[in-house]
Amino acid sequence: MTQVYCEMINLAQAQSRRDLMAPQLQAARVEPYVHPAFDHRQDTRGDIDRLSRAFGAWGVFKRQDRAITISHAQVWQRFVDSGASHCLVIEDDVYLSHDLGQWLYDLCWWPESAHIVKLERWRSGTLKVLMRPGHEHLGREVRQVLSRHTGAAGYMLTRHAAKVLLDQQPYKLTVDQLLFNLNASRVARKLGVAQVTPALVVQGNEPHDHAAHNDVRSRPTGWQLRRQKLHRAYYEIAYPLSTFFAVARGHARLDPVPFAETTLSPQTHGVCA
Repeated sequence: MTQVYCEMINLAQAQSRRDLMAPQLQAARVEPYVHPAFDHRQDTRGDIDRLSRAFGAWGVFKRQDRAITISHAQVWQRFVDSGASHCLVIEDDVYLSHDLGQWLYDLCWWPESAHIVKLERWRSGTLKVLMRPGHEHLGREVRQVLSRHTGAAGYMLTRHAAKVLLDQQPYKLTVDQLLFNLNASRVARKLGVAQVTPALVVQGNEPHDHAAHNDVRSRPTGWQLRRQKLHRAYYEIAYPLSTFFAVARGHARLDPVPFAETTLSPQTHGVCA
């Protein structure tokens, strides 16, 4: 039986974010669990160093990014413990499409090639993602992702994916790189990633006091900066040969991922019976 576990990541003290998300969730007909997110400023047990590394495959792993990644991992663990078949993870600063709840009601659209489905549009006017043509559902398309993507503010995954991702601790990549950087993340390539386009989620729904919850992020210098640049330069070009073949044969193309508040109309129909 298909059952979706839903959770929104939110720091305990960020009540203003919960309040701002309430009408979004109501309009989308989504009722997520909200557990206190991991806060490295209150880490008395040293969990941040036990569950993540300060330097990884993508370079310097900033402390706040490590905490965010651990927060996502805690959601994955609660999802596995819940017994549900699939999980929706959203962050607390997003806009949601009004038809998101209908995508959760019946997962007959779920692609066979992926254990992770990205629902989010990354806020960039220039970003394009290499994707194979996919199938349509409720006015949107579900496409296989072949290139690096960014952001982890809205996505779904299977129980298998959650268990595999939990086995990657201690984490050496930020959560979005772990899930969606097919060059740097072996586990992402192994699990397979799909994208819903137009997207169902986009970041930007932030209260006026959001700066109070943000830490000042330290930037690498010296040899750490040089090493980070080398790592990132390598992973920008480290695509498998199969990806180049897919492009050469016209089986994939670079496209932007837009966001649509709704795609439903009297003529809208999906692939489900």
